[in-house]
Amino acid sequence: MDNQKQLPSYSQTTNELFSNLETSSSGLSEPEAERRLKKYGPNALAEKPPKSILTMLKEQIIDPMILILLGAAAFSAILNEWVEAGVIFFIVVVNSIIGIIQEKKAQSSLAALKTMSAATATVIRDGMEKIIPASELVIGDLVSLASGDMVPADLRLTQSANLKIAEASLTGESIASEKNATAVLSPDCPLGDRKNMAYTSSIVTYGRGSGIVTKTGMDTEIGQIAGMLENDDAGDTPLKRKLNAVGKILTIIGLIICVLIFAIGAFYGRPLLPQFLVA
Repeated sequence: MDNQKQLPSYSQTTNELFSNLETSSSGLSEPEAERRLKKYGPNALAEKPPKSILTMLKEQIIDPMILILLGAAAFSAILNEWVEAGVIFFIVVVNSIIGIIQEKKAQSSLAALKTMSAATATVIRDGMEKIIPASELVIGDLVSLASGDMVPADLRLTQSANLKIAEASLTGESIASEKNATAVLSPDCPLGDRKNMAYTSSIVTYGRGSGIVTKTGMDTEIGQIAGMLENDDAGDTPLKRKLNAVGKILTIIGLIICVLIFAIGAFYGRPLLPQFLVA
């Protein structure tokens, strides 16, 4: 079973999707569902251990620009310029606190996404309707939806009767989207206009319907958002990467200048050190 290499699920008819996903209107058999669950894993967002405060603080301190400031503070202290050293150190502390708070907010956002998932799903297997844990859904499962349900996975709708789904968590639209299972859409159709799809974490506000599971876990639309929140390095903007590069260059230049100043002072017999260090 391959996940539609040619067309996205919303650009296929339901019969084409049944064929491509090797399923039918009777749903998967239990043995086949178990096989797919073992092969593709549970329908759940991946979790990584949250960073500790010490780890976050370390990441803040080893930033090139922060290292420059710490070096400047140390140099000011050596020259007995305690006010300047104190101000620079205060700036570093405030910057680190702000950075840690921002990262904590990102962790909270990720945790909130993980709570926005259905606990159970109504699925049709071997032609019979049953309720299973949403984490056990697999690609090709046929899921039933009713008013008040949370969509448990990304679905290509196969039936819809006055079906409306609130997708604010993905599109930002406050008005529920009207769904039409018979629609076949263009491959470049934007997410908010895919009226034949239902996405994980969205809420059925009216009507009923059913759909084939096309994506689960981290492959879902909400899973991709969770992945972007979790992978901080991948989310670096071009500006941030350039600033990091400039910071490294400035760190090297700053260290070279410090060495030259001490060398010149030593050469002329007046080391730039406080008296209690050279007495």
